[in-house]
Amino acid sequence: MNKIFTTINQIDFLTWLWLFVIAFAFHEMEEWKILRWYQRNYLDLPPSTNKAVRVWIVFVILVGFVWCAAATLPGDPVFAAFMFLPAVAVAIQNALQHVYWLFLFKQYAPGIITSVILLIPSGVYLAVRAVWQNFVPVWYLGFLFLLLIPGLVQTVQAKNRMTKQIRAIHHLGIKITELLER
Repeated sequence: MNKIFTTINQIDFLTWLWLFVIAFAFHEMEEWKILRWYQRNYLDLPPSTNKAVRVWIVFVILVGFVWCAAATLPGDPVFAAFMFLPAVAVAIQNALQHVYWLFLFKQYAPGIITSVILLIPSGVYLAVRAVWQNFVPVWYLGFLFLLLIPGLVQTVQAKNRMTKQIRAIHHLGIKITELLER
């Protein structure tokens, strides 16, 4: 076990950010058929389609890769940590939402497997490592953590209705699809 931790810690921080984006892409791909799950579990859904959901998935994966590239290409782990840890925080918030949905709906929630196996462990590791290597101060992580709380509270309060944030994502997916179809 000690050898595993030694190997993990030998991978440089910037490479870990790329590994996180790849994990995020796998997470999004696990959500490829999430519309049917939404339709089964939520009330008052926007008029989304599988195509719109999938366009959003591809779009958000591209945004993740571009964000990571902008953060890592200068080659400065301090800059990269400050710039990319907010994306990690957003992904962890979504991963925690999947954990909540698993218990709320008592069924598989698309995205739960990659949330638990990839996003939460690697996101926490990146946050701890960023502080441990003095790339960011503890207060910065505390600030990012505080930013997660409203979205998680909204998720719990919404129960079987979409939060404003998730509804906005669906509307954006619908709009992007409409633009692409023109």
